[in-house]
Amino acid sequence: MMSNSFKSKYALGSLACAVAVVSLLAASGQAMAAPKAAPKKDPARDVIVTLTNGRTSPVIFFTVIGADSQGQEANLLKDALAPGKSVKVKAKGLKGCSFGIAADLEDGSSSEATGVNLCKDATVKLVD
Repeated sequence: MMSNSFKSKYALGSLACAVAVVSLLAASGQAMAAPKAAPKKDPARDVIVTLTNGRTSPVIFFTVIGADSQGQEANLLKDALAPGKSVKVKAKGLKGCSFGIAADLEDGSSSEATGVNLCKDATVKLVD
């Protein structure tokens, strides 16, 4: 049978050991680590695009197509853009950086491009 003094020493020894382990874990950042934050979602934002018409016919339709546009492309031009002219247009509610662009000209021709990085450079020049 163990004496009371041995039981007390044993209990204190275990408690001291547990405190030391918890202290070491806390110091190393492993005890009760905070949960990792969820990745931030890409917020929708407006992008100002400078469109230059380097073609010989006026541009009558221009749009920026986002990955989640679901076929809802709107004409960003208020008026036809004459050859040699530039205009700034606002594409609203875009997410990400890589977009498709499309333009229709008065002569019936059109231009399209995919993978256009408007975060890096928000200028588009249509050329023949």
